[in-house]
Amino acid sequence: MKTLYVAAVTALFSGSVAHAEWTPAGPIKVLIAFKAGGGSDTMARMIIEDVQAERGWNLIPENLPGAGGGVMARELKNAPADGLTIGFGITDTFAYGILAARNPGYSPDDFDFLATLAGTQMAVVAKADRGWTTFSDVIEAARAGEEISFGSMTPRLADGAYYLGKVNDVDFNIVTNYNGGQDVLNAINAEDVDIGWVAGPQKSGVLSGDLVDLVNGEDVPLIASPNAQELSDIGVDFHFGATFLAVAPAGLDEEIATALTDAITTAVQKEGSKANTFINRLFVEKIKTGADARAYVEREAADAEALLSATAD
Repeated sequence: MKTLYVAAVTALFSGSVAHAEWTPAGPIKVLIAFKAGGGSDTMARMIIEDVQAERGWNLIPENLPGAGGGVMARELKNAPADGLTIGFGITDTFAYGILAARNPGYSPDDFDFLATLAGTQMAVVAKADRGWTTFSDVIEAARAGEEISFGSMTPRLADGAYYLGKVNDVDFNIVTNYNGGQDVLNAINAEDVDIGWVAGPQKSGVLSGDLVDLVNGEDVPLIASPNAQELSDIGVDFHFGATFLAVAPAGLDEEIATALTDAITTAVQKEGSKANTFINRLFVEKIKTGADARAYVEREAADAEALLSATAD
């Protein structure tokens, strides 16, 4: 009888806790720091769809691209910390973006970092018919007098391209008028640039043999090119991948933060979900939550500060 009583009480309290789990009082506005239609926007929208299907919540996406995520961050900063407004962006917005801007209008303390979600497959890419197999080959060609154009889609990656040349005593013609990795990849295929930073869309071309990852820009091996040359081999101590994250205005109640984080990370990790399938095709899962997510952003900020210092003339 005692065992039955304990079991009944346990079930009662367990049911109460489950029932008391936070649910939104209205629709959740999701601010997406990317233009509509790109890979990053697609990922965000698939997470939204999965959360709606799993939890029954109403999530309303709104694209707020611009200033490397700064437009989204400034809007999110001023939203109430009630769980009804969250953002999807990249860690770069809260690291390099803050350091490089004179007055970004926000700081990391203005936000609760719910979770890092996925990482890119950043590499310096070239067409295979150029004959280069590593970035060292590119350096050798540049030293021999060949003028080489280097496509980049963000200020941080432009600094990275400059630094790759600086530590190897070569000058690249850095082209920065690109909106995303697919745009850079299109330029590489059209031979508008010789090489460029690409963060995932190159995978199918690499696997088919039409493209080559000259050097790995990530801190983990590339899926399509696990043996690609590492940045450390060419004298570079930084990594240049982007990490996607979910963020909210600072001051969220712990129960709200937990519910939002669980809903979002479940969408990313659940096998067969739209988000999981998409991420495993182009990106790599990179789940860190709460304090670990903030620590990840802080480490990236430290790397960004070192990069800015190293590229200062």
